[in-house]
Amino acid sequence: MTVLVADDDEGSRLVAKAAVEKSGHHCIVAADGDAAWQLYQQWRPQVVISDVMMPGLDGFDLCRAIRAAETGTYAYVMLLTSHGAQEDVLEGMRAGADDYVAKPLDPFILHTRLLAARRVTALHGALATALDEARDSNERLAEFTGRVSHDLRNPLTSILGYVELGATDAESGHTEEAAEYLEIVGGSARRMLSMVEELLAFSTVGGSLSRSRLSLASLVRDATEDLRLGLQEAGAVVHCEDFSLDADESQLRVALQNLIQNAVAYRRPGVPPVITVSGQGAGAGAVVRVEDNGKGIAATDRRRVVEPLVRLHRAGDPAGTGLGLATCARIAAAHGGRLEISPAPSGGTAVSIYLGAP
Repeated sequence: MTVLVADDDEGSRLVAKAAVEKSGHHCIVAADGDAAWQLYQQWRPQVVISDVMMPGLDGFDLCRAIRAAETGTYAYVMLLTSHGAQEDVLEGMRAGADDYVAKPLDPFILHTRLLAARRVTALHGALATALDEARDSNERLAEFTGRVSHDLRNPLTSILGYVELGATDAESGHTEEAAEYLEIVGGSARRMLSMVEELLAFSTVGGSLSRSRLSLASLVRDATEDLRLGLQEAGAVVHCEDFSLDADESQLRVALQNLIQNAVAYRRPGVPPVITVSGQGAGAGAVVRVEDNGKGIAATDRRRVVEPLVRLHRAGDPAGTGLGLATCARIAAAHGGRLEISPAPSGGTAVSIYLGAP
C-alpha cells in the first residue's frame, strides 16, 4: 500500500515513516496539512496517517477534504492524538476518520493498525468493483430489454393489424382475403415463437459446465448432421482438422452450429460456402477457429455484433434474431475465455473461440 504520513513534528514523521516501510509499504510524508492535501491528490494513497494539530489544514479538515474528494477509491484515515484526548478522537470520527493512534507512536501498534487498514481497503475495493459490475449489468439488461421489446413489438403490431383486417373481411364475406391475412399472421407468430425460443436458449447457455475430452472432428460431424439440408442447398463444404480439447460438449456444439449457420446465411451471392474448422492449444486452454469465405464483417462492426439482438441490416442479408454470435460469446466466457472476430484470408470471417483451462 501507499501510506501518507502528515505530521509537523519531524521526529514523529521519521518514526512513522520507518514503521510504515518496515511493514512493507511505500511511505510519503508531509510536514503540514496543506502539503498533505496536495500529496493526497497526487498519489491517492490507500492509507493516511495524520496528526491532528498541524499548520494549514488540521487533521480534521484534511480528513473531511479526503472524504469529500473520494470517487470510487477509499482511503483509510488514522489520526495521531495525544493520550487522553478523547474529544479529538470523537471529532476525528465525526470528520470521517477510521482509526486513531496515540502519541508517542508505538511502531508495533502502527503495524497492527496497518494490517487492519489493508483488510478494510481491500473490502472497499471489492465492494466498489462489485458495484461497478452491477451497474454495468443493469445497463446491459436495460439495453437488452429494450431490444427485445422493439423486436417483439413489430410482429405483434403486424398480427393485430391483420387480425382486424381479417375479421372485417370475414364479416363481409371476403374469405379469400381473410385467409391471406391469416397466413401473414401465422408467419409473424412463427417469427415471434422462433425469437422466444432463441431467447430462451440464449438465457440457458453459459451456466454450469460439464467438461470432457472431445474430438473436434467428431463434434463438427455431429453439428453438421443437424444442418445437412441447409448445407446441401447452399452447396457448402465443411473442412475440419481434428484436435482434442476439454469443453462442454453440448454448448460447444451449439457454438459450432451457430457459426456454420452464419457462414451459410451470410455467403456471397453465387459463391458456395467453404467453411474450415480448426483447433490449437492456447496457453493452458485451447482456441477453436471457424473460417468462411462469405461477406465478412467490417472492422467497425466486429465488436457490436456479439451483443444480443444486434443485426447489421446489410443489403441481401437474411432476417435473423441477432443472437448467434452473442450465444457463442457467452459460451466462450463460460469456459473462461473470449470470442474474437477477424478477417479471413478469403475475405470472409474468422471467429475464434478461446477456451480457458478446465
